[in-house]
Amino acid sequence: MPVPPLYALRRAAASRRGSYAIIFAVTFSILLGFAAIAIDSSYMRLVQLQAQNAADAGAHGAMVQLRLDGDEDNARAVAAELVEANTLAGQTAYVDSDDIVFGAWDYEDETFDDSATYTNAVRVNVAKAASGPNGDLDLMLGGIYHGPATTDVTANDETISALRFREVLIVQDVTPSFASEIDEARDATLAFLDYMYDNSFPGDSIGMVTFVGGAEVWTELSYVEDEYPAIASQWSTMDWCNRYYWPYTVYWGGSYAHYAPQMMNCNVGSAPAQWYYDSGTHQGAGLAAAMDIFLDDSISNPSALKTIVLVSDGKPQCVPSQTACDAGRAAEGLDWADEAADNGVSIFSVSFNDTYNATQSAYMESLIRGYGTFYETPDESELPEILVEIASKIPIALVQ
Repeated sequence: MPVPPLYALRRAAASRRGSYAIIFAVTFSILLGFAAIAIDSSYMRLVQLQAQNAADAGAHGAMVQLRLDGDEDNARAVAAELVEANTLAGQTAYVDSDDIVFGAWDYEDETFDDSATYTNAVRVNVAKAASGPNGDLDLMLGGIYHGPATTDVTANDETISALRFREVLIVQDVTPSFASEIDEARDATLAFLDYMYDNSFPGDSIGMVTFVGGAEVWTELSYVEDEYPAIASQWSTMDWCNRYYWPYTVYWGGSYAHYAPQMMNCNVGSAPAQWYYDSGTHQGAGLAAAMDIFLDDSISNPSALKTIVLVSDGKPQCVPSQTACDAGRAAEGLDWADEAADNGVSIFSVSFNDTYNATQSAYMESLIRGYGTFYETPDESELPEILVEIASKIPIALVQ
């Protein structure tokens, strides 16, 4: 077989090089197209996240403002201001007023109703679209290698923020040692109630548990907005525990001994329970009664933000004091405080400590849980101010 001339071999090699160049050019163009799609997809995702962040900020800010003054116009203005504090694709983000919608969030069904008769939620939509204030999104490589040069990006359609209902139980010490300060304690609970009423939303509830050596529910968990007059009327009668039993009903010195039939008996929970014993102080019994309410879904809303405000003027002890009994009550209080924390219930603790007992102070502080804080005062006149401060500190819980 004859050997091809040298020039024929060179011509064939040149022909193959030309074919490779065409293949490379086509392949490179395809790769650039895929790269452009990847780059623009990532850019769209970035701007979408920016839009989502702006909508989140606006919705949360609107709910905070609505909790403060209840004015939807002010809340809408705050939402717009917070949206504008963000950027979309390097430019200031804006939101249409019509895209800030107030309504009601149903926690059970997880639905938003913009025609409800009450408001506890807001829906905010931030979009990068031709029909909105932010205009189209200009793609980085779109129109050159693929598809359109602009596109619409939304904040995952919408952001909904809702205020969780607040449920508060005051756990109030009504032992005889609180007798001299009971008027100030009463004023404090009424001031707390007034603050809740003035700053309430539909669904906010309040109640009271009283305790000595045992505890009882004095005021069932009730809607603040609906039951405020009845609650205020009852709490105006708050007194230290009732001693309408022998020998305290004996007429002596021109009057009978303490008689407050609306309150629990002073000797509840005493050990032993003879008539001549008062029953000591048992914060744990009060916390247990409060947690029984919060753990009962037929009484307490599972979606609510739950808070206990414990007010006491003593350390846990039995009457007569016995080391094992006193220690048992102290441990029970700590156990119920832990149970509260495990179930998302926060505890504020208020210690009235006029002669300063270090054991009382340390124990009352040990009961705080969650976002709760510890307060202590030797001056009963400071109790109303303290409880109002606590009412103002119960946080605004937002659900998105």
